[in-house]
Amino acid sequence: MIVEFHYHIPWRSLGHHPGHHPGTQSGGGFEFRGLLPFTSQPDPRHLDVRAMIADPTQALMVKSFRQRAAIPVYLLADLSASMGFAGKTALLAEFAAATAWSAWRTSDPFGFFACDSQIRWDLSLPLRLHKGMASELSAQIRAFTPKAKNALGLLEAATLLGRQRALVFMVSDFHFPLGQIEALFNALVRHDVVPVVLWDSGEYENLPRFGLVELQDPETGQRRRLFLRPSLLARIRQGFAERRAELTQICIRYGREPFFLLDRFDPDAMTRYFYS
Repeated sequence: MIVEFHYHIPWRSLGHHPGHHPGTQSGGGFEFRGLLPFTSQPDPRHLDVRAMIADPTQALMVKSFRQRAAIPVYLLADLSASMGFAGKTALLAEFAAATAWSAWRTSDPFGFFACDSQIRWDLSLPLRLHKGMASELSAQIRAFTPKAKNALGLLEAATLLGRQRALVFMVSDFHFPLGQIEALFNALVRHDVVPVVLWDSGEYENLPRFGLVELQDPETGQRRRLFLRPSLLARIRQGFAERRAELTQICIRYGREPFFLLDRFDPDAMTRYFYS
């Protein structure tokens, strides 16, 4: 079952297509914009008799309303090798399907860019109203095995989102240098970016207290053998806590707090993220 969440924007859409979000265009909405001469907006349904009586010139005046509008919704997905750890790919597939379905239910066009070292056009979707695409998108992501050594395709995708301001969900574990993260935010500065940090507790939390383990960096292929013990576990967890604080600080500086997606996706938590 594909779940749904509700999103909210604190800005006005410049789009002309009717939708659910605050817009700037005049139309058949309910938000009062002001009074206009009848010649500017010749719609007799909106004639304001009280305003005409109060006007010494007895000019015909009509009420003008703002039309609610649609917005472009994009999802930029990191599919580099580190996103293949444990259940990350399945969790990404679930979140992508929920975002596509939620955009359809809100009457917003949805676009998807799958990115590793480049854009994976075989998995990507153009910006449009995608009815019934959520299940297919989820299946395609689940069947994909991430292998690339980096996620530089995200920077390439950031240049292809068009000039109209969009709501952009950027989903990644963000296991790449902070300078690259800032470059990505700078490339998306015209858009409203929702950073979704996708982690798996098996990376740092659900580890054995004692024992010899062999760890491998999925993107470089480098292996390292460690003897796990409580002091080392504490250092690993502290490292992730510090990384979380760094990511939060960077994301807030560029507009929004990150949404941490850990092990399972809760659509109600995503809704609260937008409305809290």
